[in-house]
Amino acid sequence: MPTSVLLPEGELRVARCDTLDKLIAVGDGDAALLYLYTLRHGGTADGKAAARALHLSAERYERAAFTLNQLTAPAVPQKEDKPDAAPQYTADELRRARLDDQRFAAVCQSAEGVLGRTLTEGQLRCLLTAYDHLGLSAEAIIELLSYLKGEKGTVRLADIRREAYQWADMGIVTAQDAQQYLSRRVNEKPLSEAVYKALGADPAQPAPKEQRVCRFALAHGFPPEAVALAAARTDKHQGHKSLDYTLGILRRWDESGVHTVSEITALEPEIRAAVGQTAAQPTDSATLAAWEQKWEESRRETRRKRLEAEASGI
Repeated sequence: MPTSVLLPEGELRVARCDTLDKLIAVGDGDAALLYLYTLRHGGTADGKAAARALHLSAERYERAAFTLNQLTAPAVPQKEDKPDAAPQYTADELRRARLDDQRFAAVCQSAEGVLGRTLTEGQLRCLLTAYDHLGLSAEAIIELLSYLKGEKGTVRLADIRREAYQWADMGIVTAQDAQQYLSRRVNEKPLSEAVYKALGADPAQPAPKEQRVCRFALAHGFPPEAVALAAARTDKHQGHKSLDYTLGILRRWDESGVHTVSEITALEPEIRAAVGQTAAQPTDSATLAAWEQKWEESRRETRRKRLEAEASGI
């Protein structure tokens, strides 16, 4: 039978159960030790002191801190997830906006051409939100509608709402902004499709978070192979797909000034060992698992030698 564990009484510290559940699920021993150390020291810890106390190398400490920060970071709701932040236009306001504003009337006419039917009140509200609340010009919205028609064929209200919020977030509010952005999209399409495939996403219908990771990768010069490497590392450390974690890895690499697979593997020995002689290709789970096993064996051997040295009084 397994040995039972009984913790002694003493000074108490309160741990969050949700954080403990995440740590158990991830199975990262260094991150768990760092959490206990931080908890013991009142919720904050000096990095160098923590690394010394836990006998962690600089690389292992950074890895543990990154994992712990990702697990404990609060979720940030996206703008498109909060439609109630927009004004609640009345039916009369919608009618007057279309009658009194020629530019908005042109938007409505263009939308009816794209959708192939008379606008409903909900569709009018979405368009007026983009025009009046988000600040997209009439010309920019018409460019947006034309782009969606060309990309999707059948355009839904959700497509218009999501794209309008994303354009507003990116500062695309004029016709010139829209034309420059769409021109880049055409040139980047083969590359963006490869990035989506590296993330395991459908290039034809990427989710908002997948689009955010893709935009970051393209804007900061990450090739699809590097994105695949980040996705594989996420699967290994998290045990499941986590786009927030993958984006965090890409942000860390960008801060370190590395973007290609060869640059990344030169910086991080663990990935260099995983990729081996095929550094130009994304790592697979079997190779990464083999590296992880070697890493665990090395860690156990280091601890065994340390315990032997302590026992012999060296």
